[in-house]
Amino acid sequence: MSIYHYWGKSRRGETDGGDDYHLLCWHSLDVAAVGYWMVINNIYFIDHYLKKLGIQDKEQAAQFFAWILCWHDIGKFAHSFQQLYRHEALNIFNEPARHYEKIAHTTLGYMLWNSWLSECPELFPPSSLSVRKSKRVMALWMPVTTGHHGRPPEAIQELDHFRQQDKDAARDFLLRIKALFPLITLPEAWDEDEGIDQFQQLSWFISAAVVLADWTGSASRYFPRTAEKMPVDTYWQQALAKAQTAITLFPSAANVSAFTGIETLFPFIQHPTPLQQKALELDINVDGAQLFILEDVTGAGKTEAALILAHRLMAAGKAQGLYFGLPTMATANAMFERMANTWLALYQPDSRPSLILAHSARRLMDRFNQSIWSVTLSGTEEPDEAQPYSQGCAAWFADSNKKALLAEVGVGTLDQAMMAVMPFKHNNLRLLGLSNKILLADEIHACDAWMSRILEGLIERQASNGNATILLSATLSQQQRDKLVAAFSRGVRRSVQAPLLGHDDYPWLTQVTQTELISQRVDTRKEVERSVDIGWLHSEESCLERIGEAVEKGNCIAWIRNSVDDAIRIYRQLQLSKVVATENLLLFHSRFAFHDRQRIESQTLNLFGKQSGAQRAGKVIIATQVIEQSLDIDCDEMISDLAPVDLLIQRAGRLQRHIRDRNGLVKKSGQDERETPVLRILAPEWDDAPRENWLSSAMRNSAYVYPDHGRMWLTQRILREQGTIRMPQSARLLIESVYG
Repeated sequence: MSIYHYWGKSRRGETDGGDDYHLLCWHSLDVAAVGYWMVINNIYFIDHYLKKLGIQDKEQAAQFFAWILCWHDIGKFAHSFQQLYRHEALNIFNEPARHYEKIAHTTLGYMLWNSWLSECPELFPPSSLSVRKSKRVMALWMPVTTGHHGRPPEAIQELDHFRQQDKDAARDFLLRIKALFPLITLPEAWDEDEGIDQFQQLSWFISAAVVLADWTGSASRYFPRTAEKMPVDTYWQQALAKAQTAITLFPSAANVSAFTGIETLFPFIQHPTPLQQKALELDINVDGAQLFILEDVTGAGKTEAALILAHRLMAAGKAQGLYFGLPTMATANAMFERMANTWLALYQPDSRPSLILAHSARRLMDRFNQSIWSVTLSGTEEPDEAQPYSQGCAAWFADSNKKALLAEVGVGTLDQAMMAVMPFKHNNLRLLGLSNKILLADEIHACDAWMSRILEGLIERQASNGNATILLSATLSQQQRDKLVAAFSRGVRRSVQAPLLGHDDYPWLTQVTQTELISQRVDTRKEVERSVDIGWLHSEESCLERIGEAVEKGNCIAWIRNSVDDAIRIYRQLQLSKVVATENLLLFHSRFAFHDRQRIESQTLNLFGKQSGAQRAGKVIIATQVIEQSLDIDCDEMISDLAPVDLLIQRAGRLQRHIRDRNGLVKKSGQDERETPVLRILAPEWDDAPRENWLSSAMRNSAYVYPDHGRMWLTQRILREQGTIRMPQSARLLIESVYG
């Protein structure tokens, strides 16, 4: 049957965009033409990956990628697919509908290869390989091209979805287009163990490029639907011309700026912190992947140190961009605001990089929405004149979380990057987005056991792809550090072990390369050394009394609860008790609608942030874990539910965080004039030999949120013994006493 009787795209209610339908053969060539120009222009490094596979000549690589893309929709030759749309010009118009098992055309295409086309050696490219070996090599590529909808095709037995004339038409099409690509071949190396291993590594990126080519080649604005019959080579020339315009949809790669010093990124920093100085001095000029673990106290400038490292790596040609992953949407939003003033300095002034906010509710953040270039994306898109040039985010990146990581600079939740190594649809696009990028992960001590395992997988993948990873944490246990270094070691296929650190080895910087591990102490500035006493409360009533006393003294106080339900209940109890005026009482948790959460977050920073003054007096905030990470708040007093020790250290970092006078006004220097900071912890009465329900009987919701009750007991024990959290001196002791 003629190839001109098979449709590939239909109008689907569009009022414009060409004819009623687009012939399947033409759609296949549209996508192939996009792929051709993607290689010629090395879009998302596709030419680089094909070179790694042994195709050194760019024209040959472009022809091969275009040719393999011609196979991507062969599943649409299936009768089951063709009967989904009927038109009088198509042969299926008057046929009665048949019932078929619902199977995706991607899987049908893979099935057609396995059951029919694999036995047609005349379709294979010329090669010195035998037919049997060529078939084996082709079998590597088929899932990459047919699985273009975000997941690999399923391997199923032959079904009756294809009639014989459908199979013949598919073969005829593939035979005709073969002549368009005279340079294609199958290198012998692709049938060798090393070549197969390399292919499997790079196939994730190539399959993502297939997805992007298909998306672009499916845009009717660039490729109007065409039902006209014409010679294949005639349409191919038309498709190439259209595709050359269509690929301008991909924002061009920005040029990284030279790193000339800390003032490049942070002109306000006149004296680098010890950690930032280390970031300036580290030898980063080694080949391959690198892992950096920065452990330091609050106020040590970890974020700035990480960005200094990132810019140095980028300027040295070791990365094109970065993704900054944080534990929560609130912390991601805060970092997005901070990065908005810094990220442009990573690139040359004439470049047009994009900064993306990557999390599930980013559309609800006003600052992000304002940053998107609002003009309909086209090959000549420019930022709105009303928008500062430095705040642009190409709408192409912003229209899907699947593509969000493809922007040069991403800020978002860490789970957006983690999904790259999890069985999610289009995880290949996320992997492509992380390729040639530095992964920065902040607050990694906040990862639970499940997230930690995924983070280890992500570090391993980054290392195997030759990318750098920078991890930031207040404190890590020896066990956590061992696992992170082991994950990197697996990625680079080397045996590297983390050093055994003592209780005094903090703050600490670890750098791991393919050949060595460098581990060194970092000095601490006197101004960030701090000591917080520990107090104990054993009932909610005593906590409420403490809040009343704080309000009477004009202090602001926070109670961090482990569960939203407990926070809401205590908030309502305080409202009814009249101990605190309603206008002085704030509730902040993760269950609010995002718009309300943004408003409350802003209100929290206004009342409890660094710049707050007289308005903080007598204010009370009942909150959950949303305020323990990355929000720069500063309370005069604090109560916390019992939690794992690393989280209590984080919470204590929000207690008298900045130097203030007795009226709560920020001081530039000198001693804090407030009372000695005390972190009061609500916990069960101490028991040296606790019963199984020691925690759940007193704090049911906390027992549910933190199910490792042994570590909760160890936390209570070490804090009772120490009586104080002294940073940085006791950091290792506290962590190892609970997690060691």
